Amino acid sequence: MYCPARVSRLMPGEDSVELGISEASGTESSIRAQLVVAADGTESAVRSAFGVSAEVRDYEQTALITTVLPRRFHEHVAYERFTAEGPLAMLPLTDGRCTLVLTLHRSLAQKAMGWSDEEFLAEVQRRFGFRLGRFLRVGRRVAYPLSLTCAKRTSAARCAIIGNAAQGLHPVAGMGFNLGLRDAACLAELIAERCCVQPEQRQSRDFGASAMLSAYDAWRAADRGEIIAFTDGLVRLFSNPLGAVQRLRNLGLLAFDLLPPAKAALSSLSTGAAGRVPKLARGVALGPASSTAGATA
Repeated sequence: MYCPARVSRLMPGEDSVELGISEASGTESSIRAQLVVAADGTESAVRSAFGVSAEVRDYEQTALITTVLPRRFHEHVAYERFTAEGPLAMLPLTDGRCTLVLTLHRSLAQKAMGWSDEEFLAEVQRRFGFRLGRFLRVGRRVAYPLSLTCAKRTSAARCAIIGNAAQGLHPVAGMGFNLGLRDAACLAELIAERCCVQPEQRQSRDFGASAMLSAYDAWRAADRGEIIAFTDGLVRLFSNPLGAVQRLRNLGLLAFDLLPPAKAALSSLSTGAAGRVPKLARGVALGPASSTAGATA
């Protein structure tokens, strides 16, 4: 492990990739690997070094991230409120506080960063209501511009692209983090299968082989496509000012709240359960390829 450090150069080869590592101390190192995993965020330097570009759609929204202390204990329940001005998420922390993710139009977000704590809490109270009583304190606010960043491929020669390097999503419905975890779980399972091959098959243990990366691409395609389409559709739906669209939107939210089949469908989508679910996502230890049968849920 090299930490803190950064990748200073990257030279893909036919059988391996050579990486130059610059450590904080100034030490330069060189390592070789059969497989490089790009997991360095939406502006991934590793992804770019392998020649994979990304499409970016600016939502003209900003997420304000902070912590708030409500008077009432959250009982470990997370809340999300969908509004025409953007979603508001309240995520429980262990000490009674909550992480707040407040989505605002970019111009309003700039103003909100300059509000006093009292002004900010009053606006949050107006949007969220009194489910948790009155908000007593707020922490430091950090602003993140929101966009959809979608890599055109999830792999390149000897490189697998995962997490936000593969897709950076709007935080609406909170699906991006779990999607990234499933990227990692799928890749880990494919690597584990190659670790457990029989001695006579050891020549197939090339962890960066095109066949393995093709399997990773195929496994992730449906889950990734569905989540990207769903979150992007939600953003577009809630930013549409037409009255008829707003009424249909409200009916849809009511259906998700009251109808068990609708809840089950949303749960299935958010957990990736519509296709083959990786072992780690099901709490199953990684093992030989022969034990992967029946992994479709």
